[in-house]
Amino acid sequence: MNPQDRKQQNLTTIYRALLELMMQKPMATISITELCHRAQVSRTYFYRHYQSFDQIIIAYQTQNMLSYLRRLPRISQVELADLMMYYFENTKLEAETYQLLIKNGQLDVLLQTFQTVFQLLIKQDRIGGHSSRLNEPYYLEYFSGAVINITVNWVKRGFVESPRYLGQLVARFTLNQAM
Repeated sequence: MNPQDRKQQNLTTIYRALLELMMQKPMATISITELCHRAQVSRTYFYRHYQSFDQIIIAYQTQNMLSYLRRLPRISQVELADLMMYYFENTKLEAETYQLLIKNGQLDVLLQTFQTVFQLLIKQDRIGGHSSRLNEPYYLEYFSGAVINITVNWVKRGFVESPRYLGQLVARFTLNQAM
C-alpha cells in the first residue's frame, strides 16, 4: 500500500471510530485515549497528525467533498442547480454522519468544508450560470451559510424533499436575488 493510501485508510479508521463513539455519547465527553483504543492507533499517532477531534472531522469531510467533486459531470461548467443537487445527494448518502455532526454541534466543520470545496469550484471556474458575485467580499460566507442552514434543516426534517428539488431551490434563491 502506498503512503497516500495508508494515510487515507488511517484517516477513515480514526474517523469511523470517532463516529462510533459519538453514537454512544456526546463528542465533548470522548477522551483521546478512548478514541485511540477504538481506532487501534497510538496516542503518538493521534498527536502527530491531529490537534483535536475537529481536525479529524475536517480532514475526512474535506476528502468526502473532494470525492463529491470527482462525481460531478465531466464538463467544464456545471449549472448551479445541478451542482447543488449533487451536494444534497452526497449529504443524503452520508445521512448518519450529518446527523451526528449536527447533534454534536459541528456546524462550523460543515461550513468550513463546504467553503473549501466551493472556493475550489470558483477557482476552477466550474460553476455555470452563476453571477459575477462569486468574487465579491463576503459572498462565500453568505452562500455557504445559506446552503449549510438549508442542509441542517433538511437533515433534521428527515430528507423530505428530493436533492433535485433542493438544488433547484438554492439556484432559484441565488440567481433571482435583486442587487
